[in-house]
Amino acid sequence: MDPYTSFQVPTGDRPKFTGKKLVMLAPDASMKNIDAEAAGAALRLAPSGAYRSHEEDYLKAFEEGDGIVFEKFRVAVINANHEEQIKSLVYAGRSFRYEEPERFLYALDAPRSSNFGVLLWQMICRLFGIKKDGPVTDPGTKPKDPPPVSPPVFENTVEAYWGLHALNALSTSYTGKGVKLAVLDTGMYLAHPDYAAREVVSKSFIQGETVDDAHGHGTHCAGIAVGGVRGDNGRRYGTASDAGLYVGKVLSNEGVGSDSSILAGMEWAVEQGCRVISMSLGASVEENTAYSNIYNELAGTAMDMGTLIIGAAGNDSRRSQGIVRPVNHPANCPNILAVAALDRRSAVADFSCGGLNPDGGLVDIAGPGVEVFSSWKLPQEYAIISGTSMATPFVAGVAAQLLEAFPEATAREIWDKLVAQARALSLPTRDAGAGLVQSPQ
Repeated sequence: MDPYTSFQVPTGDRPKFTGKKLVMLAPDASMKNIDAEAAGAALRLAPSGAYRSHEEDYLKAFEEGDGIVFEKFRVAVINANHEEQIKSLVYAGRSFRYEEPERFLYALDAPRSSNFGVLLWQMICRLFGIKKDGPVTDPGTKPKDPPPVSPPVFENTVEAYWGLHALNALSTSYTGKGVKLAVLDTGMYLAHPDYAAREVVSKSFIQGETVDDAHGHGTHCAGIAVGGVRGDNGRRYGTASDAGLYVGKVLSNEGVGSDSSILAGMEWAVEQGCRVISMSLGASVEENTAYSNIYNELAGTAMDMGTLIIGAAGNDSRRSQGIVRPVNHPANCPNILAVAALDRRSAVADFSCGGLNPDGGLVDIAGPGVEVFSSWKLPQEYAIISGTSMATPFVAGVAAQLLEAFPEATAREIWDKLVAQARALSLPTRDAGAGLVQSPQ
């Protein structure tokens, strides 16, 4: 079967908000005080721990009460039609600090044809002497761009697919052994033959759906992060092949989730001891839009607990048409490592979002993201797709390698090492951050 696969939910048809509210709680607020204050406003909020032991039960908190409190992150999610109660609780200024609308989030992917667009644009630039960035204006708030260097070109070989050569992964002895890595996505096709000998810890946070991936996106991302070799030819496609794989299904089989399912998956991953969380999901944002303070705070809390969150920058750009769009939510949060996508010629992918918003929203690093081979749901077994979704698990896999090399390092130190060891490219930091992610040597 042809391994090339393209899929994309039309962005114009995607709803943005669920109607629920996220509320940030005071870090020292006890559940007793939260319960008492909520009850005073005629709200019943359930602690996430009461639902944690049952598959797919987190959403029951919204059916049996008015919302849920994710205890580790001190974030509440409250049902729609309680705006006045929430305002009164926030105004009181005790346990309830501020609120944001709950968003829908989506699997981030890009059509295969997007690579043609960037190649065409590069050819036009060479013919007419146009700068590669086209008419897009630089906001002037990012670090100085790196000096020009010759862009490397990577190819598939009998040993491995091109993305691993881009990482220089075949030259390292680190495989992520002993490191727990979580992929929060559409789940995973657990019966895939390449993972028959692997232990996979999994949990679904989508009511009515098991963790099995009927979409394909999550299986592809998991394979990039921690997969091994292709069963029929022995060619390697996974980055940290010995890392512990934790799969949280936070997006449905249609590739759609909400902040509630994402927060549930993140809390679960932290509780499981995962040092790295890979999230190839997001929601589009406009220019000059502020990042989510709630996600930024909880990502900072996760780092304090030892967990690094890595997110996809998004695929809204059409660079071949001179259009660059801002980094998506939640990767636009300063405490989430935002990953852009490159092709095998070390050029920025046509679809890859850029660091346009001065208040957060920067691209931190880049990874392989155009025509990337990895595992897929059966019967196809494998697919070659494109997106910042593919670049993100490459970076997550390298983070696991670094944690094997530096097991006592903090999450912030691993972030710094990823950035410091990236391969410098002749690309604006707005588009590729520190450069191409590299495995530790």
